[in-house]
Formats: sequence, structure tokens, C-alpha cells
Amino acid sequence: MRGSRKRKPIVAQTRIPGEITTARESVERYWFKLTERDDRLARLVTAQDARTERHHRWLVFKQAFSPELVRLFHRSANPNVPILDPFSGTGTTVVECAKHDIPAIGVEPIAATAFTANAKFVHTLNPLPDIADCRDWPDVADRLTDPLHRAALIAAQASRLTANGSVNNNAPTIQAAFNQLVEIIREDIAHPLRRENLIICADGRDLSSIDDKSIGGILTSPPYLSRHDYTKLTNLFQQVYHHWYPQAPNMQLPAHPRSATRTKHVCNHPAVVEAANTLIAIDQSRLARVVRGYFDAMCVSLTHWHRILQPQSPVWCVMGGARFKDVYIPTDTIFADLAKREGFNIDEIRVARRVINAGRKFGTLQNVAPRESVIMMHKK
Repeated sequence: MRGSRKRKPIVAQTRIPGEITTARESVERYWFKLTERDDRLARLVTAQDARTERHHRWLVFKQAFSPELVRLFHRSANPNVPILDPFSGTGTTVVECAKHDIPAIGVEPIAATAFTANAKFVHTLNPLPDIADCRDWPDVADRLTDPLHRAALIAAQASRLTANGSVNNNAPTIQAAFNQLVEIIREDIAHPLRRENLIICADGRDLSSIDDKSIGGILTSPPYLSRHDYTKLTNLFQQVYHHWYPQAPNMQLPAHPRSATRTKHVCNHPAVVEAANTLIAIDQSRLARVVRGYFDAMCVSLTHWHRILQPQSPVWCVMGGARFKDVYIPTDTIFADLAKREGFNIDEIRVARRVINAGRKFGTLQNVAPRESVIMMHKK
């Protein structure tokens, strides 16, 4: 019988020779005691449920969270003081609050998305114009004046796009998609929302227009660091909105290399600096600027959040980690550290799922991979 050799187990290593990981390891170890895997959240940090629920199903971003997460958040917030979502997207937080007669405000930089979300508070759908002879969406757009019809056309165009923002070759015609959305809207407005909340088209990083201590809770999900180029994903349905309304400056958070800019940094967290320096060392300066810019935006946001929140108000923030060119960035624990410095009390970090299934050795840590987490905290 042929003898067998014992094979050494293959252990994935940090792949960048000489990479310094001390600061990122430190922030991971510090928050480990408050980090807990919660498999129940895996579905709630996705938009799966929103595709079938009334008023949410008009326009659904893959990156959105579930209306059920909003319902869970209601239990910890004061129902008589407005809840804020500063990165509102399609308005999941604001619309779900309106269903339960809870005041809420959303802030969303994409005008087309804010417009479609606000249209959900319109209660009357006028008769449709004849669009049978229209060849493409501009022809349809020329005949629409009703805000709900316009919202339907924006949502119809969005429904025809692939995951990378291009038109799907197998998508239905714009007329078919539009007519389907109009029927969905007709069904939904037969069950009007109980409260008229508002989504403001503005930069979610700048909340200077919101009064001090006027908000009773924040539930939000900032764009994930470089997972998606949001500008590219939304460009084709933004064009529909701008057929009627002038184009405004881009106010989206710099979470992708296309949006990288040179700026004076306000966040000098050691883990952020360490990750950025590692990227620079492997000739990825643009990605380094994205990382620095992203956490600069988070620092500015946290300062505003602390100012506008009432004492003891809860904050739930859904965040996704990243790995750029094998450089690991623990977004959730860095954010928790920044929030603690700003004066928030971190209650727990619940890990919903991994963004990348394969774990890797990272310095002295084992089986590390980017993850989606819900950071739960409150203003002291």
C-alpha cells in the first residue's frame, strides 16, 4: 500500500509583501466584543422584499435595504419626532415611516430618485395620454405632464437596465414597461400613505439646513465603498428626469474611483491612513484618494448627525466593507471608531453577511473578509 503524505493546509495570506496591517487589526480587535453575526439580517440588508411591497416596488435599487428593517427600527425610535435618512435612495425609510404615520425626512442627491420617491405621496392619477405610436422614451416623455406618469416613466426606464446601468437587450419596450408601472402605481395609490413625508434633493453629507436636536433617529445606508459606480448605474434613468427638469451638479458621495478628487482630508484615522498608504505603495493612488474621501464624508456626516439628533436617539447604519487590490478596509469598525470619537455610544455591530465569501489571513487575524453590517448606536 502506497504511503500517503500529510499535506500542509493551504492558508490564504495577506498578498501584499511587507504590508503593514497594525492599525486595521487594532480597530478590528477593539470592536470584536460588540460584533455579532446575525443571520436574520442577511435578507433585511437587501432590497428583496421591496420588490413586492406597496409603494416600495415602483423603483428598487439593488443596494437598498428592506422595509422590514425600517419596521424593526421603529421600535427603538420616538414616533413623534422625525426620523432621518440622509442617504435616502428610493425612499425606503421615509415611505415606510409614512405607512405607519411616523414623521420622516430623506435626503437624496439624485434628482430623479428623489422625484420618484416624492411622487408616492400624490393621491390622484390622471388619465393616460395615447402613447401607442411612441418609438422611445423621449417620445413618451413629451406627452407627460402628470407627476405620477413622469415617475412611472423614470421607474420604467430603470426597470429596463442591467446591473451595470445599460439597457437590457431582453427588456420589454418602454411602452410596455411604462404601462406596467402605471398599473402598479394605480394599485398602490388606492392605499394612500398615512402621512406626507418628504425627500429633499440635496447632498446627504451637508445637513446644515436641519435644526439642532430636531431628529429622533437615523436609519440609513451610505453608498458602499467602491462596490458600485452609482453615477453609471443611474445615468440612463436620470436622463428621463432631465428631459423635463434642468440638470443639477453631481452631489453623490465619493465612493468609487470615478469620483476620486484631490482634497484636504478631515479624517486622519490610523486605519484609514494605513489602508490609503498601502494603496499608494502599490501604485493605486486614485483608490487611495477614494478611501480617504469616503471617510472624510463619514466624519462630516457624523458631526452633523450628532448636532441634529436629540439625546438618546438611536442610529442604525448599514455599511459594506471593501477589499481594493487585496487591501482590506474594515469599513464598519472604522466607522464605529469615528462615531465613538464624535460622541456616540456604540451598542453593537451586527454582521448580516459577508460581501466576499472567501476569508483570508490578515496580519495575525484569520478568515477575514469584507462584510455587510448594521452599526447600532445612539447619541449620549
